[in-house]
Amino acid sequence: MIRISKLELFFFLLIFDIFPSTISILQNEDRVPNAPQNVRVKTQSTSATLWWDAPPDPTVLIRGYTVEYGEGSISQRIVIEGPDSTSFTVTRLAPNTNYVFAVSAYNEAEGEDGTKVMVAAKTRPAEGVQTEKLWPPTSVRARIEEKSLGGSAIVSWDDPNPENAADNSIDATQRQYVINYGIYESDTQQKVRSNAKAVRLTGLIPGKEYEVAVKVVAGDGSESPWSIRDLFLVPETKKVSKFDWFCRLNDTEMCSIDSSPHWKLCTAKHDTYTQRDAGACPRVQYPSSPAHLTTPPISLPDAQHLCFYFRFALLNFHPGQMKVEIHPDGDTSNRQIVWKTRMANVRTHVVQNVYIPFPQQIRPFKVSVSLKWDGQPMPRVIVHEMDVLSGGCSERSTACNLVSESTTAANGDVDFDSSELPETF
Repeated sequence: MIRISKLELFFFLLIFDIFPSTISILQNEDRVPNAPQNVRVKTQSTSATLWWDAPPDPTVLIRGYTVEYGEGSISQRIVIEGPDSTSFTVTRLAPNTNYVFAVSAYNEAEGEDGTKVMVAAKTRPAEGVQTEKLWPPTSVRARIEEKSLGGSAIVSWDDPNPENAADNSIDATQRQYVINYGIYESDTQQKVRSNAKAVRLTGLIPGKEYEVAVKVVAGDGSESPWSIRDLFLVPETKKVSKFDWFCRLNDTEMCSIDSSPHWKLCTAKHDTYTQRDAGACPRVQYPSSPAHLTTPPISLPDAQHLCFYFRFALLNFHPGQMKVEIHPDGDTSNRQIVWKTRMANVRTHVVQNVYIPFPQQIRPFKVSVSLKWDGQPMPRVIVHEMDVLSGGCSERSTACNLVSESTTAANGDVDFDSSELPETF
């Protein structure tokens, strides 16, 4: 048994109390330090302050820390000497900018730093500097889709705010538009978002007046004021006979219409310079004359009065000719011309709405719209819609200056000059 005197015990306790760290902790540099703990950052408009706690292993000697940073990726490095410095302020940063930071401890083991701890932060906007003001959309307009199932409207607008570099960067959030609409003076309003400068509103109630307004939302979240609201009326739904045949030409289908090789489907275009619905338009390479669009066979033996409605626009002046013919299905030799005109009489860039009455057809029949021209390229005509209506034409043609000045068709529905054109093309 080892015996210790009271004096020896007194000196032992005295030394342990004065030099406890020397006895309990022996530090070395045989490996790099662990990662700093609890790294955090706080930013101002042009600076960022980082704090951290020392690595948890006290047996590994720490000679200092490194702070690295950059915009999006590491590009700058600062070395801090001494193990007791556990905070640092980075200066000369750009306002309102995203930065990444990295903190690590180092010693002389293998000449390398320890594990890095990464954090990200955004500096504040510069004081006294406001973000650029966004202007509200202009020319908000609604166009009713009368032939669609249920009430619907296409709402479009212009954006007066120019694009900037931030909008086009890879990491940018795309500019959006918020559309607020509802029944006029109603408490119930709905909102939809769109990345394009147009949107289709569906589920509208026929016979109700609606109001709509639009605002811009930039990629950084800033918003413009609301635009001036536009008011539009959704018309009452027309009662359609089960015999009626409708074809609204769009960019996906031709409604089983038989077309000559001259035609192709064109998409709608609505922008500052062009307001155009989808339809059938000429191909780039124009084959020789004539061109035609012909309905599929239609059987309406019980209809005492019939009406052919078609909607088209002429995009350039042309001396060619246009006509509409009816003929029995399977008998193209027995054609009846029900309407014809010279295209020189048609105003360009105006949508023509033409209603043509024709008599009862006991046998199945087809309706054909034909174009003929000599020595020039094919007329630039876009046909938007072709309908065959039972019950006759209840509306007068709204075509603008469609035909020559001196003649009026029977029933007052369509004007054309039958004396100027031959009976056949």
